[in-house]
Amino acid sequence: MPYALPPTAHSWLPWWTSVGTRLLRRWWPHTWWRMPPRRAHSPTVYLTFDDGPTAVATDAILRILHRYQARATFFLIGHHVTAHPKRVRRIVEAGHAVGNHTFTHVDAWQTAHATVVNELERTAQVIEAHTGCEAPLLRPPYGHLTPQLCQWAGRQNGRVVMWDVMPADFQRGASATSVARFTTAYVRPGSIVVLHDNPMTEPVTLEALESILRWGRARGWRFAALPAPASR
Repeated sequence: MPYALPPTAHSWLPWWTSVGTRLLRRWWPHTWWRMPPRRAHSPTVYLTFDDGPTAVATDAILRILHRYQARATFFLIGHHVTAHPKRVRRIVEAGHAVGNHTFTHVDAWQTAHATVVNELERTAQVIEAHTGCEAPLLRPPYGHLTPQLCQWAGRQNGRVVMWDVMPADFQRGASATSVARFTTAYVRPGSIVVLHDNPMTEPVTLEALESILRWGRARGWRFAALPAPASR
């Protein structure tokens, strides 16, 4: 199920997935964890939302982003795209980017690579059919990277996107306060922040998002959508 909680979610999870993995990222050089900061621009953060579009959360997230004139990237589940095509178009029309999060939220560590690729291709097709936009950015569900997945993305002139800050809004016991505090404590220029667009996290994520955007605007931060990968 797309909304299944991980079997073990502990208080160390946000720190480990955000900070503890930084030394390991050198082994995934073609994967985006953080965007290069630009001196000519205000400090920029790249908010991303996994699992949408959904019946309630997507619309609320879009309203909050609009209120703060913020842009973000939505990593969409293909099955949800087919169920909510108008919301997908609304995301794109509002100036946000869309990415690929597989068709049914499959785990690349437990699924044959050919099956994962088929899910990615189906999702790319339905996103393009409903929006006219390609979706070269992809995020593996659960953040479960594989070398084969990165190689496949490169051949498609795409890019696997992970994150620099993971406040774990999906975690049992998470609160809007804990998610916002963790994000604002560990975010840095160029950070890719992962939040979620689904019913399970909605009560936490929406309030935390408002706090994060309010905090950033007061400090002159810019919230942008991820760019498309450069052609090779």
